[in-house]
Amino acid sequence: MFITIEHQIHDPAGFQQCAERAFPLPEALYVHQFLPAEDLSRAVCLYEAPSIERLRDYLDPILGESSTQRYFPVAEAHAIGLPAHQLA
Repeated sequence: MFITIEHQIHDPAGFQQCAERAFPLPEALYVHQFLPAEDLSRAVCLYEAPSIERLRDYLDPILGESSTQRYFPVAEAHAIGLPAHQLA
């Protein structure tokens, strides 16, 4: 499933360091896009994962207090421009 994450970034430098520790991603998690705001106060990501819980359980502990995440599943039937699925 495709999942969008909205990151509210509290500490841009800390967020970058934490995000780098997230890679390489474990099996069954795939990032398609990372779209940061120019001022690095927010970012939006498009991931593919088996579930929101699987993705949240992996990312939230790594990102810690550097950001707050909001996760939501993408309504694929109504989306425009989704990439091809990478995960089986």
